[in-house]
This record gives sequence, structure tokens and C-alpha cells, in this order.
Amino acid sequence: MTRTTRRPGVGYRPGLFDAADSAGILLGAAQFGFGLPLFLYAGYEILQSGSPNGVLLVAGAALLATGVLTTVLRHRMRVPLRHLALCWIGGIGLLCQAATGGEPITFTFAWTPSLLALIAFAVIPAAQSLFYPMIFIPLALITLAMHPNASPADVAMSALLMLATGLGLTWFARSALLAETDELTGIPNFAGFEQVLSAAMRDAALDEPLSLVRLDINEFALVNRQAGLAGGDAAMVAFVAGVTAALPARATMGRMEGDAFAILLPSQTAAEARDLLERVQGQVAGFSAGISAREGDESQSEFFGRAGKALFEAQRVGRGRVITHGGYYASPAAVRDGLRNDEFFLRFQPVVDLATGAAVGAEALVRWQHPTRGLVPPSEFIPLCEASGSIQVLGRWIVHESIAAAATWRRRRRWDREPVSVSINASARELATTGYGGFVLAECAETGLPPALVRIEVTETDFGSDVAAVRDNIRVLRDAGVLISMDDFGTGHSSLSRLTEIDLDVIKIDQSFVAVIDEDRDSPVADLTIKMAASLGLVVIAEGVETEVQAQWLRERGCRYAQGYLYSRPVPSDDFVTAYLDTRSSSLP
Repeated sequence: MTRTTRRPGVGYRPGLFDAADSAGILLGAAQFGFGLPLFLYAGYEILQSGSPNGVLLVAGAALLATGVLTTVLRHRMRVPLRHLALCWIGGIGLLCQAATGGEPITFTFAWTPSLLALIAFAVIPAAQSLFYPMIFIPLALITLAMHPNASPADVAMSALLMLATGLGLTWFARSALLAETDELTGIPNFAGFEQVLSAAMRDAALDEPLSLVRLDINEFALVNRQAGLAGGDAAMVAFVAGVTAALPARATMGRMEGDAFAILLPSQTAAEARDLLERVQGQVAGFSAGISAREGDESQSEFFGRAGKALFEAQRVGRGRVITHGGYYASPAAVRDGLRNDEFFLRFQPVVDLATGAAVGAEALVRWQHPTRGLVPPSEFIPLCEASGSIQVLGRWIVHESIAAAATWRRRRRWDREPVSVSINASARELATTGYGGFVLAECAETGLPPALVRIEVTETDFGSDVAAVRDNIRVLRDAGVLISMDDFGTGHSSLSRLTEIDLDVIKIDQSFVAVIDEDRDSPVADLTIKMAASLGLVVIAEGVETEVQAQWLRERGCRYAQGYLYSRPVPSDDFVTAYLDTRSSSLP
């Protein structure tokens, strides 16, 4: 982690044996250490008196057996099984205490709960370890006091010593708990979260999903200035309450410092963690977040650090973003191997004329069927490719395949249909590469596709780049007839004046502004974008159209083109041809 993952000088503490292996060995040794003397004592009684205490004999044998079993299965000794083992030891102690009556050995069994509490303190979290002294010590005293042969003086002395021991252990556990708990919010602080993360990484199997989230509240310093420290504290408590209420039962949220938090999500993939955060975002104060999914046998600091890198990227791109750092599997070498092994493939989503329903183009969308990860979402691997530089390798493949597909469409289209264009997404890193524009035009020349049937889509944020190569490549492309689109318009930080300065042909309204449209609700941002584009002579395409109500609303306001699930999900090239272009198709006029 960004702070030290090992704190020197820490002695006996909660979760000292937090790894499954060490907890299993300790619990197995405790059962064996309790069961062996018990079994030998019962055997000695047989030799001395010939009348054995059957309860002690069976209890000792049972503890020996479960001790061996616990040690053998130590790899599986997670917290629920540890509770089961502790309750088993405590129950055997109470049973033996009741079975021995007023014999001197009874007082030995009466001390079992104190030792049990000490073991519990070492193998489970501090808050959960408090259960054992609070329950088993009173039960031991009641069992001792209710026996008819018990001496009141002995009971009183045992009670005094056991209660003192129980109080001491409880105070010790509570002090440790408070030291690892954030005073304001009541959730684990950095040290407490560190312990939870360490235990989870040690206990989870390598093939078991484990995701980590790091998040910061957006502009929380402004809340403190406006509402004061008390108001800021209240806002933070409300934020934590809102997030924790939406988390699964096994999740743990911790406060790292200030307005920085971390969430551990066992048994959840990065995609599931992202879906969870997107649901939470609308219920609490705005935040930016980074997600990492555990990679193989990486260290705790690497796991935590990758989530931090993803958070930094989310804050750099814009407030309220959630970025996934899926690992280091998207290196240039890995992407080249994936291309050689046909792991990457394209899907095409039609862009349709809102008036006629006919396709005027399609957007090329890349997918990755990873051999071990399965189908990786583009939102996960594209940022990794950009960070590692492999986006240039992948991007050239996308350009080649997309233009080849569009050339095929042109040959196979029905005679009475206009040629359709292909839209290709390009990152700022690709556009900043010298010769990118020339490469696109060379691919067009090789396939015979007119450059006018190619659209290069760039996000609004990437348009903010002042790199000379970006401007040069855009100029080369536009001079040859290639259209330039601004993707996800409205989500970046472009000023209106900047729209008049950049070389641009098409604006694509981000789907978040289309999704709000229904029978009773308009989208002022979408309406303003359509009017502004008309005044600037730009074409407008609405993304994410899913209902006829949205399509009609856009038509009425002068938006000519749209794409979305209302018309088609992303489909293979042949399916696109069959549905929209093939001479045999009758689905469209």
C-alpha cells in the first residue's frame, strides 16, 4: 500500500493470525492441546478407579480428532469456520465443567473461556472477539455456581478472577478496536482497513474475484468552507452511511484520510464493482473512484497502488468518473499476441437516419475475448492500452479492419441505397503519432474506399490537446475528405469559443443526455447542442437512443441521425450487411 504494509514493533493484537493457514494451525493446536490432557486424564481415571468418566474420554477424543482435522484443512479456515471452531472448544469446556461436578479439575475447565477469549482475539477481528469473554465467562460461572458440590468460597474466588480476566481481555480488544476505527464515521481507519485487506488477500483463492475501490469525495474542501467543520463532518458521516448501506454484506469500507476512502469487495469482479459504484453515485455526494481487480500473486501494495492509479486517472479525466485499472495484461506484447490469436474482434452499431430508419453508417467497436479473463469490457482494457502504449498497435488493427469492412459494405449494398460510412474511434495518443493521418488514407487507397466514407471519432477531452501532431493529422484527414467527429459531447470541458476554432464536422450527443428524455421530461443540454450545431453548420448524431419517445423528441428538434439499442445493438459486419445493406434484405424500404 502507499503506506507501509508492515508496522514493526506490533505485538499481540487482533487478527495476529489472520491468514487462514496460521489461524488453522493455532486453532488445531488449541484443540489438540486441550484434548490430549483431557484424554490422558480420563485414561488415568480408568487405571486408578476402573470407572471412567465417559464424557471426558469422548470429549478428549473428539477434540483430538477435530484438532487434526482443523490442521489438515487449515487452508480453508476463514472467519466463519474459525467461529465454529471457537464455539466448539467453548462448548466442550462447559460440558466437561458440568460433567466433573465439584472435583478440583472443574476449576481448570472454568478457566477455559479466558483462554478461549485470548485465542479468539488472535484469529478473528477485534469487534467479533468481544463475543467470547462476554458469553462464555458468564456461562462458565453459572455452570460452576449451579453445581450442588461447589463451594461458595471457591465459586466467589473463581468469579472474581475470571471476571477480572474477562474485563482485561475485553478492554484490550476494545482498545485495539478503537485504534483501528475511524472516530468520526465508525468504519475502519487506514490501519484497520489494512488488516482486513491483508486477511482477504491471504484467504482468497487465486481464482476467486477480489476487487478494491479507492474513492475521493468531489470538492469536499468546498463543503468545509461553506458549511464549516461541523457541517463537513455531518456530510461525511451521511456519505459513509449512504455508501455502506448499498454495499454487500461481505464488503468493507475504510477511511484512509480526509475525504479519501477505500472499499474491499470480496467475490466481486471489477465490472461488478463498477456497476455497484454507478448505482451508488446517484444516492450520495459526488465522488471519483478507481477500481483494481487482484492480479495473480501480486503484493498488497501493488493491489492498493493500482486502485490509486485508477483514481488519479478518474480525477484527471473529470469529476464523477469511475476508472478501472484491470492489471498489466494489456502490454504491447500481450496485445500483439492477442491479435495473432484472433482474440480481438469488431462489432458495428448502425447510425440511422431518424426520418427514414435507413443506415447511413456504423461505428466500429472493438471487443477482446481474453483467454483467461473472458470477454473484457472496452471500458476496462482501452484505458490500459492507452496507458501502456499498446493502443497504437490495437488502433492500427482497428483502422485496417474497419476500412476493409466498409469497403465490403460498399460492394454489397443494395443498388438503391447510398454508400454507408464507418466511424473509427481514435485516442489523443494515436492522433499525436506522426503519420496517423497518412496511414488511414493509405488503408482507404488499398481497399478503394473513398475517404469521405470514413469518420474519425475523438472524445471532447482529447480535442483539448495542443500537440502539433494532433492538429496536423486532423488537417491531413479533413483535406482528404475524412469527417472528424467529437464523441461524448457535453462530458468534457470545451468552451463554445473553442468549437469555432477546431476542425470539426460532427458532434455526437453523449448518451447520458439522451437517457433522461421521456414523455414528461426534456433534455435541455441535448436541445441546446442541436441548436448550436445547426448554427455552426455541424452534423449531430444522438447516442444511446433506446425508446421511440426519445427518437421522436430528437426528430422534432431537428436532429437527423441517431444510434442506439432502439435500432440495433453492436453486431458482426455480416449481420449489419444483412439487416441494412444486402439486396436480399427487406427490413427497410
